[in-house]
Amino acid sequence: MLPDRPKTLAATLRMLIGLGMRTYLLAMTPMTFFQRSLIYQPTRCASLIASNSGYSYPLVDLTVRAHDGLELHGWLSLTASVPAAAAVDVPGSLATGGPVILYFPGNAGNRAKRFRQFEVLTSLKAHVLLVDYRGYGDNAGKPSEQDFARDARSIWNQLTTELGVPPHRVVIYGESLGGGVATRLASDLCREGIEPGGLIVQSTFSSLVAVAQAQFPLIPVSWLLVDRYPSDCRIVDVTCPILQIHGQQDTIVPLAIGQRLFDAAPVTSTQGIPKQQLVMPETDHNNVYGGQRDHEILINGLSRFFAVITEQPTDGAQPVPPDRAVIPRQPADVGFHWPIDGTLLMTLVLVGLAEALWWLARTKSRPGLSDHTNSRESG
Repeated sequence: MLPDRPKTLAATLRMLIGLGMRTYLLAMTPMTFFQRSLIYQPTRCASLIASNSGYSYPLVDLTVRAHDGLELHGWLSLTASVPAAAAVDVPGSLATGGPVILYFPGNAGNRAKRFRQFEVLTSLKAHVLLVDYRGYGDNAGKPSEQDFARDARSIWNQLTTELGVPPHRVVIYGESLGGGVATRLASDLCREGIEPGGLIVQSTFSSLVAVAQAQFPLIPVSWLLVDRYPSDCRIVDVTCPILQIHGQQDTIVPLAIGQRLFDAAPVTSTQGIPKQQLVMPETDHNNVYGGQRDHEILINGLSRFFAVITEQPTDGAQPVPPDRAVIPRQPADVGFHWPIDGTLLMTLVLVGLAEALWWLARTKSRPGLSDHTNSRESG
């Protein structure tokens, strides 16, 4: 007697559902246990020496000791011309010129990959300090959100105490993932009553969870992510002037996700300066400083923001009053990278193939339905 067909179909469906669930759960393994190695993509090297960089502006090495004793290395780009043979008076150089940009980069590369950012910002009469994250460039250590936050505070303390830069002259700048680091630092400072000169967030997100969920809608990233960078919850405490820069064509952090961060920010600073948004219509995620068509938009936007927060004209232009300082939204270079899309796809394929081979081997090892039926009939 043949088995009842509906029961056989039900068993097959159960097997397929189980196969799919096992494949899905096994594919989550790299996301769960190796997520930091997937999120953080440093470029490592033995050493990065400023004098060997070939950079056109005065560039000096700077070392910051982190909370746990780890030495973090970075570069300080100065606007003032310094004789090549002379020792650089860093505190004296920082005492002149425009704002001091404390720059937090994206999740990939190292400081040697940000020459274009150094050049553009320094050309606007700003000093630029970029200290690589732990685990990046020639720094030891392993990346994590919590350690990045502590390291950022150590850098801030050295800049404002040992180097003597007043907090109101420091503009905290966060690119992509660095936007999460910058927003947290600015938020913590403002809640303590220490107000920076400004906060610039470029190509960054409302939270890392939002970006990951947009990139991988079938993965429960809200359950899995350890480092979450909830910038939209933290920016509400930022009381200094805020500028957001975002590419209209951003395919890594869509403008809609950046808009959530901008919407969450306070409308004005304590000085009455409205938050500003600069949307670059032809720009993707990784070419904010490398694009040609939107370059003038970027330069004008940064110049206006620096003019507003320093209350000084730029290139002979009149200062922009606070009520006119909002940069209008425009119509429709290493930043954030997502290496996990290819990894995840390959994992799904390999796990699915392994499950299928296992099921076929298991099926062949059992008596066939026809053999089982013939044996019953002959008996």
